[in-house]
Parts: sequence; structure tokens; C-alpha cells
Amino acid sequence: MNIGVIAEVVIITVEFEVNDSPIDTKRTTQRFVGKFLRPEFPFESMFAVESKFYNEFTTRAGDAAMKNSAAVVGFPFAIPTAIFTSNVLIVLECVESVKTFTCVEGSPPQHIPKLVKKLAQMHARFWEHECEGLATPAGIGSQLSGEEKRLQFPGCWKYYLVDIPLNSSEKTRLMALCQRLSDKPVLLNTLHDLVDEGPSTLIHGDFHIANMLLPTDPANDVTWLLDWATSGKGNPLRDVAFFFIVSVQPSHRQEQEAQCLEVYHKALTSEATTVRLSLEELQRQYKVCVLNQFVILAVYDSLSKSLAANAKTERLRVELDEHFREVNRRACLSVLDNLGEKDIEALEARCA
Repeated sequence: MNIGVIAEVVIITVEFEVNDSPIDTKRTTQRFVGKFLRPEFPFESMFAVESKFYNEFTTRAGDAAMKNSAAVVGFPFAIPTAIFTSNVLIVLECVESVKTFTCVEGSPPQHIPKLVKKLAQMHARFWEHECEGLATPAGIGSQLSGEEKRLQFPGCWKYYLVDIPLNSSEKTRLMALCQRLSDKPVLLNTLHDLVDEGPSTLIHGDFHIANMLLPTDPANDVTWLLDWATSGKGNPLRDVAFFFIVSVQPSHRQEQEAQCLEVYHKALTSEATTVRLSLEELQRQYKVCVLNQFVILAVYDSLSKSLAANAKTERLRVELDEHFREVNRRACLSVLDNLGEKDIEALEARCA
């Protein structure tokens, strides 16, 4: 059993007995994945969203790909077939012969451009779709409103930064930025609105490497994408920023980030002629989504550390603590790399 933050995941092995004749009995086994809601958390709505996605949106994805749960020409990610869905239990087919990576390990660098391209293709297929019945708002941390960011960020960013291993120059620059946002907190409302009012499509909402199953065969291009519990209508650059912050090591991000944004833009605009988004505007949206994710992580830092501290096992506690701390470090470095003086001045100009 794998105990996660809000769910317990188990492998269910079922043995089938087929009686072709009185003397010829054949036995076969099939494995499934059971995802149970942990009873101590009131997150039935997330299970309901994921159930809705598997039951309705995979039909669209499957229509595009000609076969549900198959990564053939069409939908860029393979999606496991749902056997049973509800607001407390989801049972999926078990995908075999795949490899996984933790977020701390990060995505193998050779996979990063491919995953970004697939994400762009997915976003293009649902461009400006209303995504009825899915998460509203979509994405991890998206429930935090602009007003909540304005009220909470000024009082928590110092505690957030104290535990993050940055060199003195990095910490000084980041503290100056945080103080600037705190001195004029209406900037946080503006930041929220820029993300919220940007382009929209179906976003995964929790797009990171640990939610993917990668092929063991280098010649195989199939990537399975799991955990659609926060999927819904949202700014597509949230998925991109989240991916680079949560599941790409900083050195790999610095090497590939700019090129991958171009890869993403080319795939997005090639896939759907209805997409009217210049590379310059895409880069601007990416920057505000990076800063927005940083603000969310700072505000939710105490909750994240509490989830880690109260994990059901010591192993999970250590893993979650390491995960949250590494994500925080990556978010800080991403902000420093992506947001310059001109970007902050542009944000301030919108508040003038």
C-alpha cells in the first residue's frame, strides 16, 4: 500500500477462473489500482472531479485518439481506464512495464521537451473549453483568492524563506521582492487577476513527474498521465510553471526552460489554429504564473509542513518533508531566474 497525502493507493490482484470444460480449468490474474480517500480528510470533491474526468472527458480524449486509454495518434497522453468511480474510491486498470520518478528526483532531462510538447498538444485540444463539472477553480492552490493572497502573504513570507537553503545574494534579492509585494499588497490582487484572466483551457492542475508513468522501452513514446483530481478550466501556463517548479531540478530548468517555452508555443499554435497567443505573451503569462505559484507556496507553507509532520508513517513524513522543502527551493530559484526589475515594474504599472 502506498499512503499519499489525501489517498491510500493499493494494488488489487484478482484471479479469474475459466471453466471451458469439466476437466479444463484455466486461471488468469489481472491487477487493478485502488485509490481510497483517507477518511480524516474531507476531499470527496477531488474524487468527484477525478471521477467526472474519467467518465466524461476521457470520452473526448478517446474520441480524439480513436481508443480510450490508448496513446495512438490524437490525445497526447495515455489515460488509464476507470473500472469504478465514486467520491471515496476509484479503481483503475493497472499499467505494467513502466518506470516512475519522484518529484525530488525530478524528470530525466531528456524527457522534459517531450513532456512539455505533449502538454501543449493536450491544452490545444481543449482550448477555451468550459470543462463543465471539473474543478472550479482548477489546479493545486487555486482556491486561494487574490484577496487572501493580499491579506496573508505579507505576514508569512519571512517564515517561508527562513528554512530555504539559498545563498546570501539569492536570499537578499528574494527578500527585497517579497518586501516590495508586501509594501504594496494590491500587487498580489493584480497578479492573481493576470493569471485568472489569461488564456484558458483544460489544465491538469497537478502536472508533475510523479503523476506520470514513463515507458521502459526508449523506442516507446507512450506517457501515462494520472491523478486528475484538480483538473478543470484554467490558465495553461499554470501547468507549465507548476511542472518546472515541482518536478524539474533547477540546473535542468535553467538549461531547458527558454527552449521548452518555444517548443510549447510551437506545438500549441500548430495543433490548434484557434490559438491566438504570441510567444511574447506566452512568456509573460509564464512569468506571472511562476510568481503566482511562489506566492501560493508561501501562503500554504505552514499547511504543507503540517501535512508532512502528521503523516501516517515515519517514512512518509520524511519523504513529504523533503518534497515540500525542495519544491520551495525550486520556486525561489525560478522566481529569481524569471522575474526581473522590468517585470515587477510592469506589474506595478497595472496598479497605477
